[in-house]
Amino acid sequence: MRQALARGLLVLVTLFVVALYYLPIGHVDFAENWGEGTFGLTMPARAVTVVSVEKGSPADRAGIRVGDRLVDRGNNEISSRLRSAYPGERETLTLERNNVTYVAIVAGVANPNFGLWQRIGGVLAYVPPTVFLIVAFLLVFLRPSVMSWALYVFAVGYFGTSPVFMYWSHVLSPAAYVALTFLLITVFGPWSVLPLLPFMLRFPNGDVKGWRRKVDPYIWAFLALSYVLYVVEWKVYYRGSELVPTWDVIPSTVIPLAAFVAAGLILAKNVSTATPSDRQRWGFLAIGTFAAFLAYAIYFVPGVPFAVGQIIGFAVVLMPICIGYAVFRLRVLDVSFVLNRALVYGTLSLGVVALVSILDWFFSRVVALGRLAIGLELLATIGIGFLLDRINRVVERIVESVFFRRRRLAEEHLRRAASALPYATDETAIVDGLVQVPVDSLDLASAALYQRSDGGARYEGVATARQTTVAPPGFDRNDLLVRMLLADESIVWLDQIRSHLDPENAAIYTLAVPVSVRHALVSFTLYGAHANGAQLDPEEVDLLKELAHEAARAYDHVEAQRAQQRYSQLLASEATQTVVTT
Repeated sequence: MRQALARGLLVLVTLFVVALYYLPIGHVDFAENWGEGTFGLTMPARAVTVVSVEKGSPADRAGIRVGDRLVDRGNNEISSRLRSAYPGERETLTLERNNVTYVAIVAGVANPNFGLWQRIGGVLAYVPPTVFLIVAFLLVFLRPSVMSWALYVFAVGYFGTSPVFMYWSHVLSPAAYVALTFLLITVFGPWSVLPLLPFMLRFPNGDVKGWRRKVDPYIWAFLALSYVLYVVEWKVYYRGSELVPTWDVIPSTVIPLAAFVAAGLILAKNVSTATPSDRQRWGFLAIGTFAAFLAYAIYFVPGVPFAVGQIIGFAVVLMPICIGYAVFRLRVLDVSFVLNRALVYGTLSLGVVALVSILDWFFSRVVALGRLAIGLELLATIGIGFLLDRINRVVERIVESVFFRRRRLAEEHLRRAASALPYATDETAIVDGLVQVPVDSLDLASAALYQRSDGGARYEGVATARQTTVAPPGFDRNDLLVRMLLADESIVWLDQIRSHLDPENAAIYTLAVPVSVRHALVSFTLYGAHANGAQLDPEEVDLLKELAHEAARAYDHVEAQRAQQRYSQLLASEATQTVVTT
């Protein structure tokens, strides 16, 4: 129930985030400058003093001069609208010059410096935060926790807030805009870097054991005190006489940079205290995350041009990519998610649909050439339709060679081994086919085989793979696992009955696959996850079931061979007795 509520909240929050950040796309350039129109004056963000006026512009003709100060901000949204004019938009401004107040009326004109490439650049700037949001959404959806929610807030904070301020100042009422700015400044502004700390402290297990337990209270105190400071700054900005306080360097620069330094130290500590196998599994994650920290921190270093920060900031995408690969492929974090062909091809199909949708938006919103845009869109869509089959073949080859080449070879080997099982005439060959062959083919960590004994009263362990370190000695017929295998004659995921299993010897196993002959459970095999920690995916489980099906035929064949031998021996014995009698 709690997980369902968390997922419902996640969906609602994500819909809000998508509407909040993606609606301004197309109105801003790569450096987050509004481009639809201009009043001809420059007023920096979080300031109310005019720093430049273009000659001959609407502001110049209205009599506005450098140094004039905006007095009435109309509940704070007018200053944002001055930096984000639409062509034809009119604003009535109350300004002050030399302690004298005057009113000026300005009308927006088209910005000649904002064209197609600036719009495209603005769209491209959303690529890294989009990747971040997708990975964070999946983590929270699959495993809601303090750790995953902390990453989600951190991911949302990577979106630029300037387009949001400027776009929604034209849409919302003054009161709603004030509420929005409070959220953006106190949560999704520089403070959003701070949730990185509880995430790094808990990654990858989600706990705060050992040295983490001592550090955790200080981190939450740091987050709380910093949030109070950002709230105070917001009040000063919107209610005080000076918009940018002298101590603004602390919340805008010192606190975010300190958070990155602390997160880097926590990450280094996690790497140094990890086991050698864990360090090897997610060492690349540490490198990618460190690089992302450095790229993100550039935004908060004073004096670095914003455009430079944007270009370097693309490296931040390394963090969600590394986290996503570590979690979803290497199973660094225990979530119910596996990478298989259906997922990859489904994602690619979604990508084709998204491409067509982007073309629709591009030609109708960006190009904006009327019938020409419709014609270009139609030609592009028809072209994609004709090329879809070829694109599918190329994508399939790329996916198979990049993601699943080793898997494909393993599948071929395992299927050939399974098809050879019915020709076995000795149970030793069946045991090897059920245990060592799948472990070697799929690179599994462990496997153990149990066969019926004592007339079915017990299932004794008869073999383990060479890689296996521990295994339960056997199972009684009344054991829950055995009864479930008898009842359904289908696989059993051991996590469902973990409390009924040997906590030490069965901990490394995840799946039980039965071998039934004429509805009688002859044997079953316990399989562990992959040696690198990745969980078995549905395609691999189907292979193991196919292997068990062929093993059942093999058991039947061996039993038939034995019956034939006994029959032959019986005939030979009768023939011998007949000769002796004669």
